[in-house]
Amino acid sequence: VAWHSAFYSDTEGAQLNEAMRLPGGDPEDGIPEGPDDIADPHVPRKLLDEHILREKSVRSFSPYGLRVLGRRLFVCNFDDDDQLQEEGKCGVVGTRFQIPGISLRLESDKTILPVHRYDDVKMVWTAEQAPHVMVENYKLPKGKDGKLDFDMLPVMPFKMTRFSPGEAPEPIESSAGALAGTVSCEVKLCFNCHPTASGATGTGPA
Repeated sequence: VAWHSAFYSDTEGAQLNEAMRLPGGDPEDGIPEGPDDIADPHVPRKLLDEHILREKSVRSFSPYGLRVLGRRLFVCNFDDDDQLQEEGKCGVVGTRFQIPGISLRLESDKTILPVHRYDDVKMVWTAEQAPHVMVENYKLPKGKDGKLDFDMLPVMPFKMTRFSPGEAPEPIESSAGALAGTVSCEVKLCFNCHPTASGATGTGPA
């Protein structure tokens, strides 16, 4: 910067130039201050503690919202991002490779998905005394490999997550038994089908 010579000494001018090259880090200037301010989908992140579903319940999630965080599908108690950030609670379903084996597709063009709650004692996502959700199949787009296409689903709101480099994801307990226990009830009450869940077409890809 040549114009500084009339007003600053060489030392002051050098310091000014250096300062101009450094990000100020002021939240108002739009420059991220650290990893927590960078909304990069490839950076590992986890749900903030206050948004983790822990309540014991066997109810069906309604309303609900599908959200993707990392390589896992979550089900939340709202589908509006503003509401989620205020009072959202989310449970995990699984990865796109796990979902075909833990979901039940019905003849009514809906799919039942388990919603795992977090168990602080076991330190796992569990389907025991946990809710489930009935999702219209059109809300579960598939990729070329026949599995759920996470790229077509909304991502978890950035403000509900935290930076988690080097942290292993919490394990997800098997949910096949827990889901089977809800199927006959859901089919009988919601679809007026045979109570033995004859309306289910198996555990095909969801």
